[in-house]
Amino acid sequence: MASNEERQDQSDFIERHIYPRLGYRSSEEEESLGKLLRARLADIRQEALLNFGEMNAFKQVFEHTVDHSEIEAEYLDAVRLVFAPPDEFDMLYGFLRDPGSVLVLNCPPSNGRTITAHALLARLYFDGDINGAREISFGGSKEFPVKRLPHESRQGFLLELPVDEEESNFQVSDRFGSRIAALSRELGKRDNRLIVLTEPEQWRRICISSPDAIAPRYKPARAEAIASNWLAAEEPTFPVARWMADPDIAELFEGAKPLDALQIVDLILKASRADVNTLPSLQALTRKQDDDSEDGQTYRRQVLSVVAARRNWRDQLLDWHKQNGRTSFERNFLLAASVLRGAPVAHVYAKVAVLCETLGEGEIRIAGQMAPGVVELVDAVDAELAGNAVITFSRPGWDDAVLEYFWIDRPLARLQFLQWLAEAPRKDPQGVMETISPAEREALAERIGAFALRWAVRHRRPDPLRMLAEAWYEVSSTDTKTKRLWSVLMGILASAAIRDASAPYIHKMLLDWSKTKKPALQKAVVAVCSGEFGRVHTGKALRRLKYAGESEDPDVVTALRTAVRNLWEDPSVRQTLFGYIIAWCKSQDSNALAGRRAFGVLAGATSQSSTSPILLEKSDEGDFIPTGEMLSYGWSAVLDHDSTMEESGEAEKAVALWMTAALDGEAIRDIVIDALRKAVDGKESQRRRDLLRTYVYKWYEEGAIEKRDAREALYSRLSQLIDHDLRTEMSRQMNMIDGSLGKAL
Repeated sequence: MASNEERQDQSDFIERHIYPRLGYRSSEEEESLGKLLRARLADIRQEALLNFGEMNAFKQVFEHTVDHSEIEAEYLDAVRLVFAPPDEFDMLYGFLRDPGSVLVLNCPPSNGRTITAHALLARLYFDGDINGAREISFGGSKEFPVKRLPHESRQGFLLELPVDEEESNFQVSDRFGSRIAALSRELGKRDNRLIVLTEPEQWRRICISSPDAIAPRYKPARAEAIASNWLAAEEPTFPVARWMADPDIAELFEGAKPLDALQIVDLILKASRADVNTLPSLQALTRKQDDDSEDGQTYRRQVLSVVAARRNWRDQLLDWHKQNGRTSFERNFLLAASVLRGAPVAHVYAKVAVLCETLGEGEIRIAGQMAPGVVELVDAVDAELAGNAVITFSRPGWDDAVLEYFWIDRPLARLQFLQWLAEAPRKDPQGVMETISPAEREALAERIGAFALRWAVRHRRPDPLRMLAEAWYEVSSTDTKTKRLWSVLMGILASAAIRDASAPYIHKMLLDWSKTKKPALQKAVVAVCSGEFGRVHTGKALRRLKYAGESEDPDVVTALRTAVRNLWEDPSVRQTLFGYIIAWCKSQDSNALAGRRAFGVLAGATSQSSTSPILLEKSDEGDFIPTGEMLSYGWSAVLDHDSTMEESGEAEKAVALWMTAALDGEAIRDIVIDALRKAVDGKESQRRRDLLRTYVYKWYEEGAIEKRDAREALYSRLSQLIDHDLRTEMSRQMNMIDGSLGKAL
């Protein structure tokens, strides 16, 4: 138990650092936070840790949407509870007090810049300077125009600039800094404020002509302060002062970043909650104990377990593997139990036998009593068997350390291990009575996907994720039992594509995958690009969709159509999306195929509230309407289809849809006629003209009898204009020939 002095230190710490930001002053008021808020704080911490497959986190807890998304007051309150302010926090806050203020946080990712921005918005909100806070997406273009600002009043906005990307030639415009003054004026009209997140290298390039002192320097709070706040917030009775003053713990914080601090917090909480009897003894940790009391011994074992976990338990795992008599079956059981955490022990036991065969160690007969049993193996790996027949490790971070040890220790077994890993959640082992539920299967897939993601990002190699994608794609459409595996993996990739710690590598990996001819990888790219990544990083997503859109695989093509339609639903990305599509349509290379497919999707789509084509509707925001020239380029590409039954049918239906819209809507009639007419203009357009005439004639013939005369008039008008354009083109060609002959004579 903690001493009275330590309890007083802890109480003083909470009084000084935690309650003032919340307004709590008494234990009764503090208790009103309740278990729910503290559980949510743990969820936010897991999100910040980017513990991908296991985070309960942010979106489920606070229900964020993507573009112009509200940052809920409940979340801002939680941020105030845990945020450790830098010394310059009051100075940063001062930059935002006046309406129209713009503050640039120029700091590398993973240095706490996002939570600093949220804390500033929280203070503005609770001080009454703003009525709400929102995150706004940059959009897909290189510019951020004033009209992208939301129209609400008394709001605090957070804008994260997309990272520059050399391989796809995407960069935020170097004129961004010069346009901040215009943004400030527009913000001031509605009593709004704006915080911009950028990186030092990017800011040096785009800061030209920006207002003076708009990006003040500051240093993030020390890692110890960050950890102290989190510990006191999540565990109000936790002896924060005692732990922070410990020399071994203090050493862990030397040079640590904010993300490191949260990782250490995670280990501290796990060690403090573990059964002390399951933690290594002091002798095993080779540390001298200064306090012989029972409490002192318990505390030292917890502290030194955190230290060992921070070092991936390397010494302890080495000792375990070197023990005399240690068998490969035991090593494989430890590995399988670590990666299949949470699975029923019978499944783990059966999968170990498969792993032994996969690694070339021969067949292990586990049905009888020749091989070691579950109880013996659980004891051999220093684990416990919970009441629900699930293997647990009490040492903090032990299972992840086991995986890391294997990966480093057995480089020639990695490929076989990854093959086994991909199969683990797919097939139920034979002879096992316990069934694995769909929820357990998904949890297992999340665990495996999280491991693959961490290793891919850390080592900058896509192999673990690639093998999962290829294996789980194969079963996603054929095996109903495991069809959710693909969705789980796509969720992990989608999350990783927008997280600071993983995004740079995942973006590159997606670009590489988009250029392959492998349907599984291309479909994964399309799936990720159709979601939040596509809305937040529209330009980058479209560059990847361009390559994936050239695929001949039906599943990939179908996914592309869904992605284009999903992205169009967001008004903020429409202009960029359509601009890219038309550029593809105009190209003379393989990009035209992606353009034709993408435009075909939009040309044949209607909104839920109307039967008119969505490309002819004015958006609610009124910020983008395709020009007639853009529409004609798109139609030209659609009418250049390769005569497959699918594309031919889609083109015919789209033409009929547009002709019906022109028939029923006088305001758009000229737009439709002009777009279709110009799409087939030119000497190289004979096939397009013939197709268009055929489609329009079928529309005229097959429509309702009561509108036959009106359809005939519209059909005749379009045909006459096409004939006129054809005669004009022929005359132009004849004049050119006559001119050439005259010069020759």
